[in-house]
Amino acid sequence: MLRSYFTLYHIADELHERLAGGYLFEIHSQQKNEVMLAFVTPDGQHEQLVVTVRSPHFSLHTQEGLNRKRRNTAGLMKEVYERQVTGVAISPADRQISFQLDDGHAIVLRMFSAETNVLLVRDGKIVETFKEGRKLENTPFEETSTDVPYFRALETLANDPELFAQKLQEAGEDDPLDRRLLTALPGFDRKLVRRLLNMAEGDAPEQLHQAFVALFYDLASPTPCVIEHPGEAPRFSLFEPLDGGPFSPFESVLDAINHYSRKMYRHLRQQEKVTSVKRELSAKIGKIEKELASADKHDPEELAQQYETYGHLLTGAIGTAEPSGDSITVPNLFDPGSSDVTIPLKPRLNLQENAAWYFTQATKNRKRIEANKLRHAKLNRELDDLRQKLQALDHATGSPESLRRLLETSGSVPAKGAEKQKEKHPFRAIPLGPNINLYIGKSAANNEKLTFGFAKPNDIWLHARGASGSHCVLKGAEMHNISEIRRAAEIAAWHSSAKHSELIPVMYTEKKYVKKDRKSPGSVILEREKVVMVKPMKE
Repeated sequence: MLRSYFTLYHIADELHERLAGGYLFEIHSQQKNEVMLAFVTPDGQHEQLVVTVRSPHFSLHTQEGLNRKRRNTAGLMKEVYERQVTGVAISPADRQISFQLDDGHAIVLRMFSAETNVLLVRDGKIVETFKEGRKLENTPFEETSTDVPYFRALETLANDPELFAQKLQEAGEDDPLDRRLLTALPGFDRKLVRRLLNMAEGDAPEQLHQAFVALFYDLASPTPCVIEHPGEAPRFSLFEPLDGGPFSPFESVLDAINHYSRKMYRHLRQQEKVTSVKRELSAKIGKIEKELASADKHDPEELAQQYETYGHLLTGAIGTAEPSGDSITVPNLFDPGSSDVTIPLKPRLNLQENAAWYFTQATKNRKRIEANKLRHAKLNRELDDLRQKLQALDHATGSPESLRRLLETSGSVPAKGAEKQKEKHPFRAIPLGPNINLYIGKSAANNEKLTFGFAKPNDIWLHARGASGSHCVLKGAEMHNISEIRRAAEIAAWHSSAKHSELIPVMYTEKKYVKKDRKSPGSVILEREKVVMVKPMKE
């Protein structure tokens, strides 16, 4: 539902309220398949719109504050920088959101699933694009034409049961019902049709119309939410789930989209770790299985018996047989009547010394038997442990927190020096974005180490105001990254003694303005702090 026409319809409406009358600051791309549009709102606040292309998991989301492009990042569509935004609207019958600018240009977000793109348009022609420039630039810009906008057409159908039945009949009586509904209802996709059919008490036109009316008013005034089941990817929806499962409701579609994007980013990052750990476990299992299979091919007892036999035969041959080069052929005293035995010799040793060498090798092989038994038992224990860990990851369905602990116990043995590194930074880490991490103290002593040992001067320090709790340090962000700071503040509020309050004030400042309070051990003194009111939210 991320790119559903109706999701985009409400997003366009909310963006118009936020941005109309403000101006476009800049456009740039710092991540593959991601373009960032930076705006300044009419009240002077920085707002960023991040559009992701060629991804089934993300579409667009907003961030407060300003993330200036890196030094080596080229700007896009520079000719429209600092132009006023006169309005934001969605196409009446297409998944395209247009930002109208005061100089006649329009920035168009084309949200066509795999063909998502950002276009700069003027006078009906595509001037510049984020993707596929050679193919699209200087070509006509076309929108799907319609006599009646989607929402108006659906409103008419909701108010006229007979017209609804007529449209359903015209869609083709021989086609399956879901396909007829797709044809009859403008803007509907398969997910919306499935929801309609689940809501309907039957497949008669009257019953379908009743369900459609309820769904239409839900589309007109949605309850945006994020649905989260343990062990599964989060899902964005315009509606509460029909099955009554767990969900988090939001006041606006953009707020829900932003929360979904954060959760999906963390889920995908965790799944990448799962895949990496599973690959590592599989490699270790293969290595152990190979060693065990190789050991089965060589029986130390059989080899020891052969060496001992050679020693006895050589001892019996002293004075009765002469070596021939690097070997000697002697009768088999242990099996009279059988073929003679050819025994390899070490040329520099006489027969007695060669016999002694074979007796020594027989003794070594017998000693090796016990060592091999211990080694095999250890390898089999390791193999069972690795297989159990791999099976646990294959069937992991718990919360992100339980999966994180499972990954920690299933990961590789730390490389040389990694254990010291772990001891040096024993803090809880939560990724909030690419190269942005929040670190959380676990105890009073841990807070002290986090703030005054680990944090750098320009890192952002956070703590719930007027309540005991964890010190938090945000790395990779700056004071203008408001969205990341707000998210970090929500988590800091959760890790405080006031986490059950509806709203909590959270202080934040750069770590260089945090000083130890010598008069009150465990306390700190802040300078230049700011305060943000947030709802406590578990990571």
